[in-house]
Amino acid sequence: MFSKKFVIRLLLIALVCIILFFINLLTGYENISILDLFTSQNETKNLIISYRFNKTLAVIFAGISLPVSGFLLQELFKNPLAEPSILGISSASALAVAFSVFLGGTQLIISFQWLTGWLLILSALLGAWIVSVFLIFLSQRIKEVSTFIIIGFLISSFCGSLISILQIYSQSETLKQYTFWSFGSFEGLSGIQIWVYSICVISGLFPAFLAVKELIGFLLGNEYAKVLGVNMHRLKVWVVLAVCLLTGSTTAMLGPIVFIGIIIPHFCRQIWNPSALWAQILLNIFSGIGFMLFISLIMSYTLLPVNILSSLIGIPTILFMILKTRFKNSMY
Repeated sequence: MFSKKFVIRLLLIALVCIILFFINLLTGYENISILDLFTSQNETKNLIISYRFNKTLAVIFAGISLPVSGFLLQELFKNPLAEPSILGISSASALAVAFSVFLGGTQLIISFQWLTGWLLILSALLGAWIVSVFLIFLSQRIKEVSTFIIIGFLISSFCGSLISILQIYSQSETLKQYTFWSFGSFEGLSGIQIWVYSICVISGLFPAFLAVKELIGFLLGNEYAKVLGVNMHRLKVWVVLAVCLLTGSTTAMLGPIVFIGIIIPHFCRQIWNPSALWAQILLNIFSGIGFMLFISLIMSYTLLPVNILSSLIGIPTILFMILKTRFKNSMY
């Protein structure tokens, strides 16, 4: 199914991911040796390893979720700038989480720790689902790419305004916690929250792979897709379900991380055939993991939030894509 050349590239990226995984476990405020991962009986070092292992797993899940979500949206809308944060999906998830936090939802379950991750995720999923369905409804009536992106920007701004209102009337401690969360962070997830996050990510990958099967027939346009028997309604359901589970759970656990859904799919299309969708989704998964592990390492040394780093890389990437498209159009 895959060429030898593609398999070699995928294996090289996977090898880089493995190396970065171990580097993330070994580096931090207190460096440890690789032998400590397997032989340490020191309680302090065991706590450090456990903490870093949870953090690194969260990084890996984010590296899977955000690029796959961006890839699916871009293929469905046929728009290289479609991405959860740009289309307002991440903002809607953040708004739903804000309602949950500022209106005291987390206080209702303080005695039931295992429910904490689920409450935030269910809130984020609801916000992501509402906006995703709305965007799919609009995509049937609005064909201009620029108009569609503007609508996504307006959704993000509207959600941001509502979040600001909630922040104005919130208590100082709650505001501080939410502000820290909104910067995006891989820190502080418990083992229970990691389990909740992993269930959501794995569940989201199933409809994502089912969507790829339908998207292959969608490459040549709606009319060809109908001739090939592609069920457009089913395709949209798979995409919405996958994006909601992947983006919603990531936003709930780590904050509204931006631009990753553009950076990685764009990179993958540069190194392999864009129309080979099965190859592209695998490249997005492994490249996303490697990129987020690299970002995590930079965060360990600079203490910068993930959204600052992703913006520093993502904004020039988007600018490059826009200028490249303009240049191509001016040639014809």
